[in-house]
Amino acid sequence: MKLKGLGNRAYNIMFHTHTVSGIVISFALYVIFFAGAFTLFKDEFYQWENPKARVPLVSDIDYDNVFRQIKRKNPYFETDKDLYVAIPSKENPLINIRGREVKKGSEPAYVGFIYNPVSHELQSDTPYTTTVGETLYRLHFLDQLPLLGRYLAGFIALFFFFASLTGLLIHWRNIFSKFYGYSLKGTWRQIWTNAHTVFGLIGLPFQMMYAITGAFYLLTLLILAPAVMVLYGGDQQKLLSVIRPYEGIKFDPKSPETTKNLSISQIISNLKTEHPDYHLTFLNIDNYGREDGVMTTRIVDDRHFTGDGIISVRLRDGKKVVEVIPGNKAYVESVLDGIARLHFAKFGGLLLKTVYFILALFTCFVIISGVLLWKEARNKKNYTEKQKRFHHRVTMWYLSICFGLFPATAILFNAELLVSSESSKHTFWVNTTFFISWLMLIILGLICKTETKMTKVFLVLTGIFSLIIPLTNGLKTGDWIWVALFKSNYFVAGTDIFWLITGISTLFLSLLVKNKSTVVSRKVVEEIA
Repeated sequence: MKLKGLGNRAYNIMFHTHTVSGIVISFALYVIFFAGAFTLFKDEFYQWENPKARVPLVSDIDYDNVFRQIKRKNPYFETDKDLYVAIPSKENPLINIRGREVKKGSEPAYVGFIYNPVSHELQSDTPYTTTVGETLYRLHFLDQLPLLGRYLAGFIALFFFFASLTGLLIHWRNIFSKFYGYSLKGTWRQIWTNAHTVFGLIGLPFQMMYAITGAFYLLTLLILAPAVMVLYGGDQQKLLSVIRPYEGIKFDPKSPETTKNLSISQIISNLKTEHPDYHLTFLNIDNYGREDGVMTTRIVDDRHFTGDGIISVRLRDGKKVVEVIPGNKAYVESVLDGIARLHFAKFGGLLLKTVYFILALFTCFVIISGVLLWKEARNKKNYTEKQKRFHHRVTMWYLSICFGLFPATAILFNAELLVSSESSKHTFWVNTTFFISWLMLIILGLICKTETKMTKVFLVLTGIFSLIIPLTNGLKTGDWIWVALFKSNYFVAGTDIFWLITGISTLFLSLLVKNKSTVVSRKVVEEIA
């Protein structure tokens, strides 16, 4: 079936635009999607990376007593402003508290604490006690690059949207024939062309969604800056009060202190009784211990796309100041909450996250096939040997960066448990291990000389390091897969099972990779060597 497509001139313009925009962002886009795929399960593998979180979920907690313990441990901890509490969940049964530390003669600094409601242990979480989820989460928007990382990732998302759109336009005229006629036979150029088109078509809605929502999140400051200047006279607080009504609540820093406020636990209990179908995910408390104190909480129903809301309650009498719940949300609130839930797969449970994960890996394959297609399309007689060598080197660099991330991620998981958790520099050494191993793997990939040999080497290394992960967990914590299942630590067991399957699968795939390349590529490699 052939559809009416672009004219020849428009087709050529779109084709070259798609090629250039795609090849420029390809390796960075691969990193974003690959790290983002694992970030989807950040909450689920938290208990694996932090053995202290492998405790039963406790629902009856005296939060006021926890705050008093923090105050005794750190007298400089400030409870008057921006007191943030992550409520225990089945994924993370610990309480995470963050707030400001205000010392005389120094700027306020944010500090964190983790409270174990079972052992009643309180420990500092500054910097983060564990780092696998945090490292991959930050990597998926290039936050490790100082100052420009997030903006760079935002513009890459915009370019990705443009590349996806132009790709759809250039393949539109024969998209169905390519989709149904997909085959592994023919020249390498035909194979990579068909693979790029077919898998790109399968994941197109997913890719467009991520391009738009990712760009929105990372470039929000640039998007909202004109609105703040033109519509709100430069007053950012006015805009925030529209987007997030609880941001518009005014507090008096000189409000009298009081001991007669309702307890946090009592307010939470009242909200749970009033909204039995929802669960609370976080608390944001301002002016705690003062007469005008307010507690804001997010209520969520993971079964529905729009099943979330915000409620702000006065501490002195439990009266609601702000109530934004499904069915009563303004358009702006619905859109912003919808974008967040759509981007992070915060609805539909593990099944939806698994679908997102598979589609993210599909996107990684589309990116790789695009790079190989770009290279194979230039293995022609009208290109000089010098040009072919350049194309080969670019391809090897791109593939080394992309393929090296897979075994490096497995090394990151191993390092999380192998590096002492008691060390104050635990996060530093785990991240150092991850990024240095990734760099070494990139160098190893370049040494391989051919794409086929590189692929085989990285599959073998990924398989080995993946199989080591369940062994590391079992030896360090005693929670072997069967033990974790017996203890009902399903997230811990699930993480080990995932890496066990990954290790076996990648080793099996390495056996299917033949140590040969295309004729043209082999000639180029011989000349480079």
